[in-house]
Amino acid sequence: MKITLSLIICIITAVSIYAQKTFPFQNPALDDEKRIDNIISLLTVDEKINCLSAGFSVPRLGIRNSGNSEGLHGLSQGGPGFNYDSKTPTTQFPQAIGLAQMWDEELLKEVAAQQAYEARYVCPKYYRAGLVVWGPNADMGRDTRWGRTEECYGEDPFLTSRLVTAFVRGMQGDDPKYWMVASLMKHDQRRSLPIAC
Repeated sequence: MKITLSLIICIITAVSIYAQKTFPFQNPALDDEKRIDNIISLLTVDEKINCLSAGFSVPRLGIRNSGNSEGLHGLSQGGPGFNYDSKTPTTQFPQAIGLAQMWDEELLKEVAAQQAYEARYVCPKYYRAGLVVWGPNADMGRDTRWGRTEECYGEDPFLTSRLVTAFVRGMQGDDPKYWMVASLMKHDQRRSLPIAC
């Protein structure tokens, strides 16, 4: 009986130790490049391809999808098709084209930082929204026929570059190692080119 009990305890201990297996990329003391190299070496080809999508996760390595959300002028928790029982109120700011009229990089950085703070609260507590936030929009709003000029900061490349930089810095935060959220700039740069008719 004692031998059987000892054997069961050993098996349970071995299984729990194996289940808690850690990989080098999980060690925050390691250099970032080494951690990235380790993750890439462990991924299969299919997992690498999946990482190019917006909603990736690798459960076998303990990598959980952090989620993503819209964030041009406040954290969005979804829209049509997202049926959460309830929403957590978040701060909404004027559309990006209106924010650009401030011509104030520091204030825009504070707007983005508030949004990042709210994402850090909403995502882990309610598992809504996400830590990859779609914003800012770096396109030039040169042609109103595009239909989405309210998402950008206008047609001036210099102003847009300054405001996009401020917004990204606000979203990422000031910590030298960890971001508040990952800012996923949008869209494709081809949208900023003149439309040829």
